[in-house]
Amino acid sequence: MKLTVPYYSQYLDVEDKEWQQRACGVACLKMLLESNRIKSPSIDEMIKDGVILGAYSENGWLHDGLIALGEKYGAKLYRKEFRKKDSSQDTLEKLNIEGVDMIVRELNEGRPVIISAIKNFYVRDKFHMVLVVGAEMEDVVVSGFYYHDPDSHTESKGAYQFVDINTFSSSWRRMAIFCKN
Repeated sequence: MKLTVPYYSQYLDVEDKEWQQRACGVACLKMLLESNRIKSPSIDEMIKDGVILGAYSENGWLHDGLIALGEKYGAKLYRKEFRKKDSSQDTLEKLNIEGVDMIVRELNEGRPVIISAIKNFYVRDKFHMVLVVGAEMEDVVVSGFYYHDPDSHTESKGAYQFVDINTFSSSWRRMAIFCKN
């Protein structure tokens, strides 16, 4: 299942070159808002608004900041983490399953989800945000997710990319932003 969600690139759709490499969170938010028929300005304007709100830190876009930015435009957003420090492997696996199940439920309701991951799901030292826009299911088991990656210079290489569930489970940072609208 794939949701119909507009795609935005942090390179093609961000005019300010200083922000292009750092615009993943806002590009994902723009896609999430538009998929929920919530009007928002250009990504460049959203970045300016986000900076004023304190949504950007030296480590990147903050989930709470993106939520505040989305609320500025009328979205009802919330964040959830599926991780705990110093947890056993069993607890971490249960939290991962809980997170994956929640993402699938949201997708089944027609709502894409912003998640934090490592870049391209394999660059360990670079954090990134993507918008999950679909799931591949085998019976009732998730085999992978479709996502819009704003870190692309072409729509064909950014929209509806696929990551298998094993790679996803080991590479997402277990933090997500959900929309209640």
